Amino acid sequence: MAALLTLVVGSAIVAAVSGGERATAPPSPTPTPSPSPTPVPCTPVWEVVQSADPGETSNALNGVVALSSAEAWAVGGSGLDPASPTAVLVERWDGMAWAAIEAPSPGSQWNELLAVDASGPNDVWAVGRTASGFGDRPLALRFDGTAWTEVELPEEVTGVLTGVAAITPTDVWVVGYTGEPAASLESALLLHWDGVLWAIVDPGRSVGGGKSLLRDVDAVSPTDVWATGYHHNQPLVIRFDGEAWGRSETQVRGSSHAIEVVAPTEAWAVGSPIQRFDGSAWTEVAGVPTGGELHAVAAVAPGDVWAAGFRLSADETSMRSLVLRWAGQRWRQVEGPGVPGSDVLTGIDALPDGTVLVVGFRDVASGRRTLAIRGTSCPV
Repeated sequence: MAALLTLVVGSAIVAAVSGGERATAPPSPTPTPSPSPTPVPCTPVWEVVQSADPGETSNALNGVVALSSAEAWAVGGSGLDPASPTAVLVERWDGMAWAAIEAPSPGSQWNELLAVDASGPNDVWAVGRTASGFGDRPLALRFDGTAWTEVELPEEVTGVLTGVAAITPTDVWVVGYTGEPAASLESALLLHWDGVLWAIVDPGRSVGGGKSLLRDVDAVSPTDVWATGYHHNQPLVIRFDGEAWGRSETQVRGSSHAIEVVAPTEAWAVGSPIQRFDGSAWTEVAGVPTGGELHAVAAVAPGDVWAAGFRLSADETSMRSLVLRWAGQRWRQVEGPGVPGSDVLTGIDALPDGTVLVVGFRDVASGRRTLAIRGTSCPV
């Protein structure tokens, strides 16, 4: 009852004040829009990070895979002659530095790892070559979370493995070549691991006759796997749909060293020049800084793609690291500190948090030494 009286009295007062007319509330002040936040300036950069150089021999890194910002693997080779390494080189990243890890070197004359990939921290694969006086033999190593061991390959397979895509522990593709490229007798090589056995896969019409070689392989899923290399000295891209391999036709001329598939309708192949797949066709990308050769490509996310390789120095007497980034409109060079000697970048991988890890080598007066850099991306 008290509440009701208060309401009635209050209403009477309002009526008296307004002289019988409806009271009009004063207009509410128009809120002042808050200023839009100013984007924080960001320039992609890279820095040199500590890498390992075991022993007094020459050392080089050829490939890298990143599992997290604090766990990654890089592979390569070591030896007195940088052109013919006699021991594999495996290094592990802990977020701060690279450290050498023990791994098998089965050949008596040549042992080198050219690529590495992982389906998880307890399933890491590395491939390359080995030799003991009877020609090149493909080499495959696997890390199970505890140690690296050699994985036996079919006895009849010869040649070199240059790329690996580990989709799951029971679904791994490796590519490379058999025959001798120096004599123009090389043929593309495809192998598949099902968790128990290797299958030698005939690429058939997807490659065609004549000299051919596969350099890299990447997978979106078990039913969408891509590989690149060359056929008759022109870029070659082939694609697996879960049933068979077919050619992804490209008319772009030049070289293709590596492939990165961002989505079923977006892929990049780098070498010289860069080409892009838009879901229907491959086209050469315009506006790419010239004078370089790219050996590796990786994506942080769609619209944030990195590539690495080398370019000639101004006087054309040495090589210099080259890092490029695509941010949705054009490729631009990413700047970093100068590196003593002649340096080349050979492998790259990226994480969704913007971490980019790149490896390679540098030649100095004391010999060939490993080179590792870390890039920092920017929001797209």
